[in-house]
Amino acid sequence: MRTPLILATLALGAGTACAPTTPGMAQTGAPRECFFTSEVRSFASSDDRHVYVRTGRDEVFELSTMGCSNADWSHQIGIVPRGGGTSVCSSMDAELIVPDLPGGRTTCPVTGVRRLTDAEVTALPERDRP
Repeated sequence: MRTPLILATLALGAGTACAPTTPGMAQTGAPRECFFTSEVRSFASSDDRHVYVRTGRDEVFELSTMGCSNADWSHQIGIVPRGGGTSVCSSMDAELIVPDLPGGRTTCPVTGVRRLTDAEVTALPERDRP
């Protein structure tokens, strides 16, 4: 588990978010598997394609990327919601910001978001458990 976690809540565009800003509810009223970036407490990653985040509600989400160099060794990341929202429900909702050497940063589009079941969290290798 790595902390501290930098939580960026900057909007990267003008306008309204594509997804509802209330995690847990879709436009149809059906449950959604979302989280607020402000709820993220820790993260873990052992490769450059998957980052696992744990929320204050003790839920673990897998964020997939096409490859985010340095995510597997970084001690800090940022999660930046897109479109003016504050929640992450789908790959269209977020980008990862990962520190890069020397003193720079890498922006990585998120290509997939899913909430893991308790059994999936338990089955994660130790270094991937946030």
